[in-house]
Amino acid sequence: LATSAWVTFAGIGLAFLRPTSGNWLLQCSSCVDQAFFGDESLKENVEDANIELLHAQIRKLRLREFDHKEDEFYNKFFSKRQLGILTSEVQPIMPSAVARLSERRWTSAKGISNMTKNVMLLRDSHLLMASVASLQVVGRTAERLEAAVDKLNKEMLEVWEEQNDSRRKREEMLEQMVRIIAKVEVLQHALSKTEEGFVRIDGDLRNFKAAQEEISDALQRGLEDVRNRTLAQDASIASFQDAFRAAVDREARADLVEKRKEAEAAVEVALVRRSIEKVRWEEEQKTIKMRGEDQRRSEDHSSKLHQDRVAHELAQKKLADLEIMQQQEESNIRQEEARVKGETELLKLKLLSEEKRAELGVQQAIEAAKVEQEAKLRDKRENEDVNLRHLKAEMLEKRQQTVEAIRATAEIIHSWISSLFGNPNHLLLAIGSVVATAAGLYVSREMAILLREQLNKRLGRPSLVRKTDRRGSLQQAWIGLLRFLRLRPPHGSEFSDVVLHPRLHQQVMRLADATRSAKRRHMPLQHVMFYGPPGTGKTMVAQRFAEFSGLEYAIMSGGDVAPLEEQAVTELHKLFSWVHRSRRGVLLFIDEADAFLASRKRGNMSESLRNALTTMLYHTGTPSSQFMMVLATNRPGDLDSAVLDRVDESVEFGLPDVDARMGMVRMYFDMYITKPLGIKILKAEDSTAGLLVDRAKQQGRFARCSCSRKQRSETPKGVPLKADDLTDEESLAEVARRIAGFSGREISKMFTSLQTHVLYNAQRAELSRFMPKGLLFEVVDAKALEHHRTGEFQVSGYNYEHTENGKMKPAA
Repeated sequence: LATSAWVTFAGIGLAFLRPTSGNWLLQCSSCVDQAFFGDESLKENVEDANIELLHAQIRKLRLREFDHKEDEFYNKFFSKRQLGILTSEVQPIMPSAVARLSERRWTSAKGISNMTKNVMLLRDSHLLMASVASLQVVGRTAERLEAAVDKLNKEMLEVWEEQNDSRRKREEMLEQMVRIIAKVEVLQHALSKTEEGFVRIDGDLRNFKAAQEEISDALQRGLEDVRNRTLAQDASIASFQDAFRAAVDREARADLVEKRKEAEAAVEVALVRRSIEKVRWEEEQKTIKMRGEDQRRSEDHSSKLHQDRVAHELAQKKLADLEIMQQQEESNIRQEEARVKGETELLKLKLLSEEKRAELGVQQAIEAAKVEQEAKLRDKRENEDVNLRHLKAEMLEKRQQTVEAIRATAEIIHSWISSLFGNPNHLLLAIGSVVATAAGLYVSREMAILLREQLNKRLGRPSLVRKTDRRGSLQQAWIGLLRFLRLRPPHGSEFSDVVLHPRLHQQVMRLADATRSAKRRHMPLQHVMFYGPPGTGKTMVAQRFAEFSGLEYAIMSGGDVAPLEEQAVTELHKLFSWVHRSRRGVLLFIDEADAFLASRKRGNMSESLRNALTTMLYHTGTPSSQFMMVLATNRPGDLDSAVLDRVDESVEFGLPDVDARMGMVRMYFDMYITKPLGIKILKAEDSTAGLLVDRAKQQGRFARCSCSRKQRSETPKGVPLKADDLTDEESLAEVARRIAGFSGREISKMFTSLQTHVLYNAQRAELSRFMPKGLLFEVVDAKALEHHRTGEFQVSGYNYEHTENGKMKPAA
């Protein structure tokens, strides 16, 4: 987003780069760019512009701030310091935005007429339209990003809702489990109480049955008594009735009437007593039932109270357990934090102690090496005459042995030649043997070449493949053994010596990890495009990419397809058949892909190239887990739209920034200077250079032979260089700042040139341990000038001009 914002502001700034004053050449209507006229009759071949290419070009432009030298270029209404773009920087990036005027006449503030030839002029209309294209690209990118952000927000909202739902369900399940556990415990307690109640009820029932039987027996006895009394009463009533009838029949006397009334009253009293006994028995039965119901209700109430008490106790126990668990978790967290803190402090102390121990060890080793070296030097100086005599004796003995060996060899050869030329048969046999041997060697060589060509055609790699790392089983086993013995870098260290911009390095490592994971899971591999200026490490990164991902790599050049003409399609089919035979998978790296994968809209495309492009599209149309295609090009805008559609991700390799250049300068200095020549960078502990330079070099040879010509002429003989004149880290940082705009290949070639300069100076005197700054900056300035001239050659070409003094100078 920061880059898009920068491009947006840059496009707005470019839109206002209209000339504000002074230039009479741009005031006439005939000089106005035709892009501002709306007459469609003046325009032809109207088509959509490649806004992606224009956006990339706008991003590379550098907006500068400068002061005008002449008064003609500004007036009193504007500041002398203005914003603008340098045409020399625009030309290699956007050639159509720069025009060239053969001459320009103008008058200075003092009235002097001046003329400037070959003036480069910026086309503000082109820059304005390019800015519009860049704004369109930024707008589309912003729309895509907004859509992606909205989609991501929706997905995150759905995930959040799902998480909340899952958490709620988990909480409900936990609550149900707790309730079930509580219910089970309550039921268990209730079951035990119920069993106790059943036992108690059984005892009560037995007692109740015994009491009921006793009551029943008593009632039976009472009923028998009542029945007996009733029978007696019935008998007495019957007898009384008989007597009453007899009395009535006899017309008893008046006292019998009274007796009859008494007898009737006694009968009524007996009936009343009988009804009372019956009522009393019924009331006793009701009382027994009521007592049983009261006892059952009392037991139910006590059971309910017990259940409530158990539930309350379980709830209180649950709360107490939760509090204990929380306290335990907090205590565990505090203990873990204290443990981690203690381990961290212990590790820090160990690291500090190990660092101090290592520093002490290094210092002791340095001191021991110094003492040992001084002892050796002292021993050599003291025993110099003895050593010389010993060396002379050894040389004399070796010389005598060599002379004797040469003499014996010459005698043997002389005897062979004498025997050969002394007998004609031996001479003919020797000549025939030599001729037969020569003929056999020639025929064997030709047959081996023919056999190798046939095997390569049938079994080997295709002709389009320039380089590959496909190995056999024995080679794989040998490489595995070397890695096991730590004689070869292990897996994962492929990018350890590759210097890239941090953002580019992160993108490449992300793609490499994704490719390795996809290969392990047999998932389709992505097709990638590497684009950027030449010499920025696209081929090297592709090779390391394949090694890191566990794939084989095959490198081909797009320029090899066009010369094949009709055979191009056949060779491409062979190439992809060879790729599909790989067991590990192949990373197919196509360098200069725009040479045969260019857009089919161009009219000058041959039929064979069109067929080759169609074949490539056929083989890459379906995602495959067998191979991935990596395209490398300096002109991504020239690729066909179908090819760009095959690309899953694009990676831009730009020129290194100052940090990346600093890393490359250190790496190449160590590669080309320190390791092969033994010349080191001056460290802080080596600040007193006079103590580190050998005494023989301090006597003038170091100052005369290890610096540039100018310094050799100005440095007095016998005076050693000071520490400020030697190459240190600050010198390398200054080199990184001076070579702005260099690619990685140019930095590498600069250090190979520095190596040749050092070796040239070493022919006259022995090498020193440190390099003078003058020699380093001389080579760097020469390469910077060469880089600038190369850019000028690309912009304005080269015209040779000869002068009488014998010097040559290029004229733009």
